[in-house]
Amino acid sequence: MSNVILTLGGVPFQDMEVPEKISFGGKQRVAVQNLIGGGRVVAALGIDDGEISFSGIFSGSDAVSRAQLLDAARALGAALPLVWDGFFYTVVIEAFSAEYRKPNLIPFSISCLVVSDPVAALAVLASPVADLVGNDLSVASALSMQAGVSVSGLSASALAGFSAVQGLLGNAVATSGAALSGSAGALNGAADAGAGVSAVNGLGTASSQLAALTGMSGYVNRAARNLEDAL
Repeated sequence: MSNVILTLGGVPFQDMEVPEKISFGGKQRVAVQNLIGGGRVVAALGIDDGEISFSGIFSGSDAVSRAQLLDAARALGAALPLVWDGFFYTVVIEAFSAEYRKPNLIPFSISCLVVSDPVAALAVLASPVADLVGNDLSVASALSMQAGVSVSGLSASALAGFSAVQGLLGNAVATSGAALSGSAGALNGAADAGAGVSAVNGLGTASSQLAALTGMSGYVNRAARNLEDAL
């Protein structure tokens, strides 16, 4: 997976840091009624996502700061975007462990609890394209207040405005990621408890916005692709 781009919150995983495998999936909750004489009635109650877990080795001059940032996110219980290849989730870091060997060599393992899985939640493959696009835009709109980017001008039947919104989202993701990294730096260099609390609050705010922005980007990008294919 070395050619795959993987990010968790504002933390990028680079080159050989990208794990060989990432475990994901889960169960479908079901209620089963066994009938007299044989047979059964099965009712699907909804998805029950399992943990997403992976491990690797942080390297490079910023290995320590990236490990500390993920540990701070674990302590905060912040909802973060987890993105790789065609996957994107909102997750909470349930467990993070790291082993300091050298400043540029830190093995780690991460377990994430899925807060939302957009692909599974909207797996309505038989629906008309207009419904799929409309669903994606509805979820993106629900995230817009937290993200600070509006999708009010977008339509499920026309591509007008999509490029502009995608550009705004890309710029906002970069800005929010920089703010997250800045808060992590402030936490590392905090001179007293007050400064540390302020930095932790900044981490929480930036993490929340970045999660919303990344989620919005996924929905808007998929809506644009589906609409472009249909037109």
